[in-house]
This record gives sequence, C-alpha cells and structure tokens, in this order.
Amino acid sequence: MRRYRSELRRVRKDVSQEFAKHDLLTYSSAIAFQVLYAVVPLALLGLAGLALVGQRSVYRDHIEPTLRRHLSPDALAIANRTAAKAMGGERVWWTTVGLAITVWGVGASLRAMMRPLNAIYGARETRSWARRMLVSLVAGALVIICVLGATVAVLGGRLVHPSGLAGPLVFLLRWLVALAFLLATIAILIRAVPAKKRPARWVTIGSFLAAVCWIGATVGFGAYISTVSYASFYGGLGSVILLLVYLHVSAIAFLLGVTVDSALREEVSRTTGTRRRGRARRRAGT
Repeated sequence: MRRYRSELRRVRKDVSQEFAKHDLLTYSSAIAFQVLYAVVPLALLGLAGLALVGQRSVYRDHIEPTLRRHLSPDALAIANRTAAKAMGGERVWWTTVGLAITVWGVGASLRAMMRPLNAIYGARETRSWARRMLVSLVAGALVIICVLGATVAVLGGRLVHPSGLAGPLVFLLRWLVALAFLLATIAILIRAVPAKKRPARWVTIGSFLAAVCWIGATVGFGAYISTVSYASFYGGLGSVILLLVYLHVSAIAFLLGVTVDSALREEVSRTTGTRRRGRARRRAGT
C-alpha cells in the first residue's frame, strides 16, 4: 500500500511539473479560442441538419426551453432568430459551405493541440505542414461526426417516450451512447494529433482519464453558472464570456487527462524496468 501511495505522489508531482514545464495553461487558452471559433458553425450545422430531416420541433420543444432558463430575453431572441435562419432558407448553405467552414474550424482546433500534445508525449514534430493540415481536417471531420452523434443520442432520446421500466433504461442507454461518442472523440484526438502514435491500450486509458476530467469540469462549471445571474450583468455578452471560460476549463481538463495518462505510462515503464532489473540481479546471484 505504501508503494502505491509513493507512485501516486510521483504521478501527481510529474503532472504538476509537466503543466509548468510546457506552459500548458497558456496552450489551453489557445485551444479554447480555436474551439470557440468552431462552436458556432458546428451548432448552426446541427440545426440545419435537424431541418433537413424534418425535426425542427427538437429545437422548439427541447433546446429553446433550455436556453430560456439560462439566457436573458434579448439573448434568447437573438438565438431564436439565428436558429430560424439556420433551419429555414439558409439550411442548404449551412449543410454545404457551412460544413466546410465547420471542418476548417475544428481542424484549426486540432492544429492548436499539436504542439502541447507533442510536448506532453515527448514527440518531435516531423510532419510537413501539408501533412499536419490533412491530419487535422480528416480528424476534424471524424470529431464532428462523433460530436453530432453524441448530440443526436442525447436529444433524440427525448423524442422517445417509453413507459414503465423502459423509461430509465432508455435514459441510461442514450447517455451511455453519448459517453461512447465522447470517448471516441478523445481517442481520435490522442491518436491523430500527436506526431508520435500512441499504442491502442494507452489511447483507451488516456481517453477515459480525459473524459473523467472533462465531465468533472462540466459538472463543476454547471453548478457554478446555476448559482449566478450573469444575464443581468453582461447581457448578451455574458453567454459568450461564460462559454469561453467553460471551453478554457474543458481544455485544461483535457490536457490534465492526457498529462496524467502520460505520467502513468512513465510510472508503469519505470516500475516494470525496476522489477526486471531486480529479477535479473536475482538470477545473476543464483
């Protein structure tokens, strides 16, 4: 038990040193800004997709009431007008040219992650600019599919109204599906973004740790915004400010999960190497 405590202390120390050494808090700000750039086109793309499949009622019955609880009347009116345009005459534009804009924005977010993830994993960037651009766009398209899949799982489940014991089961199932899409999103980031490919086993562990950190940050930040009335102070700008703060917190959570993953791998390698040397000495002694 004492050995495990010592290993955990070393992991915690390594994580804090990695954050300071590679200035990950600064990189998290850059990632948050790039993600903010991609969030609006992604949201409008999702709304346009709802209109194309004839599900405008999802916004009216589920998304709009949620926004009403958290936005000021003026901000809500802007959101409703924007949604009406995205689901109306501009839906074809957002599912064509808008899709390209969204992929570019998400790809820019992934390119902003390349340097900090290379630093965390100790990888030297050898890919050309064209190669990095291609990786970011392809991985960005996969990330968009996963994010939209998680959104469909969460919102689509509200369209189903099972009775009896099936209700809790459907509720659990849709959130498990959303979690699976989230883990797939993080796995894509960990696998594709760094210059050094991660073994599949460590991609799984890193995805899980990053997802746990992100969920914790989301729950904590959700509890925070539920206790303040930002609309009266910032008006329409307040939602943008809080969104940027949330994205910054999410970026920190993601980098924290990845850093813990890297530190755990180093600790496992160190422990395994020590045990092997110990066995070798014992064999030599015999």
